Amino acid sequence: MMPEENTPDLHQTIVNELREENSLLRGQLDLYQKRCEQYMQAYDSLQHQVNELLRNRFGKKSERFIDPQHPQADFFENNALIFSQADIAGEANGDIAVAPYTRSKHKKADKALPRRIEIIPVSDEYKHCTCGARKIVIRYESKESLHYQPAVFEILEQRREVVACPNRCESEIVTAPVAPHVLPKAKVTEAFLAFLVVSKLDDRQPLYHLEKQLAERYGVDCSRQTMARWVIDLMAPMQPIYNLLKDAVIDYDVASCDATTLQVLNEPGRRAETKSYVYCIRGGPPETGAILYDYNDTQHQVFVKTWFEGFAGYLHVDGDNFFDAVGEVANRVNCNAHARRKFEPIAQGTKGKGLAKHALRFYKDLYKIEREAKNNGYTPAQRHALRQEKSKPLMDQFKAWLHEMYPTVLPQSPLGKAMHYCIKLWSELTRFLLDGRLEIDNNLTEQEIKPLVIARKNFLFAASVDGARALCMHFSFIRTAKLHGLDPYHYYVKLLKRLPYCQSVEDYEALLPWRIQLDYAKEE
Repeated sequence: MMPEENTPDLHQTIVNELREENSLLRGQLDLYQKRCEQYMQAYDSLQHQVNELLRNRFGKKSERFIDPQHPQADFFENNALIFSQADIAGEANGDIAVAPYTRSKHKKADKALPRRIEIIPVSDEYKHCTCGARKIVIRYESKESLHYQPAVFEILEQRREVVACPNRCESEIVTAPVAPHVLPKAKVTEAFLAFLVVSKLDDRQPLYHLEKQLAERYGVDCSRQTMARWVIDLMAPMQPIYNLLKDAVIDYDVASCDATTLQVLNEPGRRAETKSYVYCIRGGPPETGAILYDYNDTQHQVFVKTWFEGFAGYLHVDGDNFFDAVGEVANRVNCNAHARRKFEPIAQGTKGKGLAKHALRFYKDLYKIEREAKNNGYTPAQRHALRQEKSKPLMDQFKAWLHEMYPTVLPQSPLGKAMHYCIKLWSELTRFLLDGRLEIDNNLTEQEIKPLVIARKNFLFAASVDGARALCMHFSFIRTAKLHGLDPYHYYVKLLKRLPYCQSVEDYEALLPWRIQLDYAKEE
């Protein structure tokens, strides 16, 4: 039995202990709640990665977004521009004329193919008439067939005349001069070099395939090491043309840049597994535009800044930190397709409305405006006016929505990262509104990287740094030639034949893709 006077102290002690225990439990609860949030973030992140892996492995690769709230809207989207004002006015009378569907036809080749006529005669037994006269040809029944003739590899023997006086005078014996060659020590013609470069890069045939094909099909003994050396040796004589193409990009005020990886086996001071990068740069005025590729291994921000030294204007790029220094030399225009791409997999992996799907609706409306300008053939001034009227208010709404919704999501979740990406780069993402020549995204440059990526899947890597630089240079000439409607093979043949005769800048400028004149019949 405890004394009564100690009862208040006991109660106070119990209360203090309960308060301490309550405080301890609250601390533990806060700790467990924070851990639970971390676990939920980790779970969402891992689930997002699993969904992406499953989609990449088994799902559709298309980034097309169909709004679940309006699934039928896409049915009319592509036909929205086929209704004329008369059709809209006629709706009041209940009559709407819908344009008929027209199947797209393949564009016929502009190049005229050689034609060989083969006469199939009637046998002599049917050429005699019953009256005794001999029948004559009055017309032909014609049938055209596409014919294939295998490539012909032959030895071109050049015999230079050596002349002397028949009277054995002391006059000098004269020998005809050696015809200039872009690679004097190479025992192949310019046509073979053009075939080699175009086959490897444009036709995407690795050199070991070409070596085997030449040996087994045509009996030509030419090792892959020799062919690789020729491809690299062509860089030096072609460098002045590349420099002129680069000048065309630097002198204009709109350009774009993107990068992809390339493995180079023998790089000084680096392991063979280390990835290097190839940059694709598009720029120049529409009539003298160029598509260039360049190689870099390290210090990418310094490389980009140095490459664009002297450039003043707008440069389309993505959000990669490689381009963080672009703001020091140009106005950075970020790619909205990259921003949209961060919301798209989240929207595909969730059910119901969702914030990611709401973001994609903004982008869907933005690209509908861009498609309207493209389908109507708007000039840059007209496209700028259209964007100010429709795109700018839409971007303002998107910005307000981002700032309203961002505090409600976990910052480290995929959705939080997607929203933060847009908020962080908002001024660069909206810069396309300033000039009608600017694009809403950098997809055109990504499309020019794709041929290199497909070729890389075949040749896998470059053996040396010189080999990587040669790949970039030849890809530059091939893609720029195609940009100006030239056949790469015939362009290379004439280019390689004319390079040894170039003595001045004007001579090199005459060989640029937008100035050169090709006669395909003579370049065979």
